[in-house]
Amino acid sequence: MRQIFKHPVRALAALLVLLIPAGVAAAYEVEPMRMILDLGAGRTTAVINIRNTREEALPVEIVMKRRIVQADGSQEFVPAEEDFSIFPPLALIQPGQSQAIRISYIGDPNVRDSQAFIAEVQEVPVSREDFTGVVFAYNFGVAVYVRANEAQADVSLAEVRDTPQGLALRVTNAGTDFAMLGELDLRIRAGGESVRLSPAQVAELVENPIIPPHASRDFLLGIDDLPDGPVEVSLGRSF
Repeated sequence: MRQIFKHPVRALAALLVLLIPAGVAAAYEVEPMRMILDLGAGRTTAVINIRNTREEALPVEIVMKRRIVQADGSQEFVPAEEDFSIFPPLALIQPGQSQAIRISYIGDPNVRDSQAFIAEVQEVPVSREDFTGVVFAYNFGVAVYVRANEAQADVSLAEVRDTPQGLALRVTNAGTDFAMLGELDLRIRAGGESVRLSPAQVAELVENPIIPPHASRDFLLGIDDLPDGPVEVSLGRSF
């Protein structure tokens, strides 16, 4: 099967890297970029590490926001400070030093569906009295998932369409946990030919793979030039 994989997002990211001056791109480092708090296992606390790679002090603030994902992949972020305890919420990190930030979930322990949040590491811009240029501030968003007790995803394909722009999928999650399209295998059959895409290959084709509990997501995979005939798609963890 002939396939054309399009990566407009990756191309744009590469262009932005070229436009950012050397030294500015390495503003500071944050890890991990994704964490899971498992209520069923009693794991309600995690730690973010921030390393200052600059030659001057780095002031940061950590702000928690709820992450709402729409069917088309667009996202909305709303304040969620009441669900978390952050320590320290503000930090001044000296050059070459690191700061550990403890994030604890203090919201409803009996939520039925898993929830998604963002721990936004916000650089606090500081301007000097003798400075007249533009002050740049860089923010990092750490994905925080609060997994409900005994939560499980239940994913199925609701619709498959071969369009001029690519292969369009509507994926439904009837479960109580978040699902990630980029963690599933995808088998495509068209015109008597078949190909399997690994989770890593699927992840390359989608920008935002999240499928919230009790929700549907629309995905457009940059795969075209499919053989003529009906198109069938199977989704699972292994084939």
